[in-house]
Order: sequence, then C-alpha cells, then structure tokens
Amino acid sequence: MSIAYLNGSWQPLEEARVSVLDRGFMFGDGVYEVIPVYQGKPFAEDEHLARLATSLKELHIMMPRSEDDWQELFREAIDRGDEDEAILYVQVTRGVAESRSHIYEDSEPTVLITLSPRVTPGLDHKLSVVTKEDFRWARGHIKVISLAANSLAKNEAIAEGYDDAILVRDGKVTEASSSNVFIVKDSVIVTPIADNHLLHGITRAQVIALAKQHDLPFEERDISEDELLAADEVWVTATSIEVWPVHKVNNQWIGNGEVGLVYQKVYNLFQELKCQSN
Repeated sequence: MSIAYLNGSWQPLEEARVSVLDRGFMFGDGVYEVIPVYQGKPFAEDEHLARLATSLKELHIMMPRSEDDWQELFREAIDRGDEDEAILYVQVTRGVAESRSHIYEDSEPTVLITLSPRVTPGLDHKLSVVTKEDFRWARGHIKVISLAANSLAKNEAIAEGYDDAILVRDGKVTEASSSNVFIVKDSVIVTPIADNHLLHGITRAQVIALAKQHDLPFEERDISEDELLAADEVWVTATSIEVWPVHKVNNQWIGNGEVGLVYQKVYNLFQELKCQSN
C-alpha cells in the first residue's frame, strides 16, 4: 500500500500535508530521488544516496539525515508499505520560510519519503517518441523538483499522439522528458556525454557498466538528431522503466520497428543484475 513519511511522522500518503510557505511548494526549491525496490530491498541504494547528496550540495541545502538514517527509513517504509516491488520516492526541500521571498535563509529541510507499488508497461509496449527543443535551464544534472519544462514536453508529446519527447539542444540529443537516451548503430551502443544538460541517471550508469563489463562496443559522445533518426536501435533508461525500447521517432520506424538484438542483450543483463543484487 502507499505510505508516507513526512518530517518524522508516518501516515497514509493521501493525508500528508505541508505548509503553503514550504519553499518546495512556493519555488520548487528542492531535490528528489526515485529508488526501485526489488524483492523487498532498495536497488542501487548507495548510488541514489550519493546523487541526493550531490544535488543538495549544488542547491546549498543541508543534508537532513545521515546515510544510516536514510537506510533505516527506507527499510521502515518498505515494511510499512508491505510491497516487494515498489518505488521509493525521496524529496528534500529547503523547508518552511517565514514569508515568500527569493532570498532564502537557513531553515529545517522538509523531508518526504513515499512508497508506492511499482507499475510498468507491458513488455510488448515499444515507445513512440517525438523530438522537441530542449529549452530547460543549463543545470539538468541536478535532480530538482522543478519539472514544469519536462512535464510540458511530455504532455505536448502525448497530445500529439506520442508516448514521450526526446529533447534536442543545438542539434544534439540530451535526454527524454524523464529518462536517458541510448542508440545503437552498427552494433555500437552510444549515449550522450553526462554533462550539465542532462541527468546523470543511475540506470544509465548501470547500463554503461554492463556494456563495458561484457565487452559490448560502447561510446559516450554527442548524438545528433540525424543520428537518432538513422539509428538501428533506440532505448531509454530510468528507474521506473529500467531499459525500454523505442520503435518510432517522429513517426519514423527505427530499424525494422522490432526490439533489437543489442537491446535484448542489455535488457537480459540488467535483469540478471537485479537478481544478483538480492
């Protein structure tokens, strides 16, 4: 079942409340993490906590819990939620201010943890995406809760009949609205460089590590929009969807429109990694 921890109190998710003066509500002034739970255990917990710490440091927000405290809270959330396959959502905002002001002062961060059942599309669902201009701010590597631009891109894509948008800045692919992008050309796996324009995804890093570990040809470099359209395979990666195939971009088939051999290999390797971690 869905459960929430808010500033020291456990409660049903629908009953959790924050002050209207919380800077997360007023300014989107906060960061978050999404951690998968497999067989009742958090997956890649250390990596997610490290990125949380980096995001907080970038926004000059105090780390409100120790690593041991976070881990204890995650396990309690899983126990209370009683879900073996779930999504842990962690959000930390700068906290409640005395008044609405662009100038922030030291305050106690607001800490929210939720646990919800994990729901993914059926394995036979291949994504259809459209390219859109990436007009977001230039610090996309910080996992901030200010996601209006990402949501706008995704919802515009859905309104146009697609599942998602892949964002392009100055002719180069950055990422999708909530996932990282990989292509395959002539059996070589390629993904954009993890710079300040895109999120340094945990699943992205795991896929790269798997490719290197199993000697799969791999490059981390710029990908042009033309290369995206000419790719043999396109996939996206994220905590919620793991590794997912794209069969159409801008209503154009990728390869023969079917799941590619390299994708199948990486998908299977990722499933093995999940099992090994438990």
